[in-house]
Amino acid sequence: MGVMTYHRIIAGLLAASPLFVNAAINPAAIHDGHIHYDEDVWEALPPADAIDMLKRENIQRALVSATPTEGAEMLYNADPETVIPMLRPYKSWRHRYLWFKDAELKDYLLEHLARVPYRGFGEFHVFGTDADTKPMEAMIELARERKLALHPHTDPEGMRLILKKAPDIPVLWAHGGFNVPVDTLRELLDMYPKLYIELSLREGMLDDDQRLTLQWKQFLVDYRKRFLVGMDTYKPGRWADLPEIAAETRDWLQQLADDVAADISRNNLDRLFPR
Repeated sequence: MGVMTYHRIIAGLLAASPLFVNAAINPAAIHDGHIHYDEDVWEALPPADAIDMLKRENIQRALVSATPTEGAEMLYNADPETVIPMLRPYKSWRHRYLWFKDAELKDYLLEHLARVPYRGFGEFHVFGTDADTKPMEAMIELARERKLALHPHTDPEGMRLILKKAPDIPVLWAHGGFNVPVDTLRELLDMYPKLYIELSLREGMLDDDQRLTLQWKQFLVDYRKRFLVGMDTYKPGRWADLPEIAAETRDWLQQLADDVAADISRNNLDRLFPR
């Protein structure tokens, strides 16, 4: 689907609903742990329109990263109250597969940290022993010095390496590892008090009737202060589908007690990233 098609879809969505949602009476407000504003959507969705889309879905705050990271800076400058900027260590999409070996990574991060008040590094992709490199260690040490969070998209091996190096740093596991067994997630949450699970695109949570499975419902209740929700707008189509994705998220949140849903949908992000 071309950029102009997405532009028409997004323009229609913007015209179809009121500009502001009354958050004071809307119990389904979301503070989102996974928004991207990548270069492939900039033409179809300028910063002001992207902010409008978030507000129309009552997404009141959002962790925003981008490739290149200038996208996060653009969105933050458009609305610093809504956007919590996250610094992605990629200079380009190609660099995504090389960044953890880049000897100049720290210089790149320092350059961008001076531009806007970034609150963490991520979402970044790294797998297995690629998480055990000198540039990765330099990034983790910089996060420690600047009191920044980490938002890795990784596998269990990579996550264990990161947690071993950064037990004192908030780590948000993107997608909860997608299909990592719940027992493994429980084990790591118990071992590392600063580990959090970000739930965008997480597999196995819902049954065929779109109800939370008994296992996942109990898991969410047991670790209610360790989860974040996310829409993950990693491609233009996810922005076009944002109303549907947000509605699906709210549907399973409504299957939880109100106080549990409030922690997962808003409070946990606010505790990690206070205003």
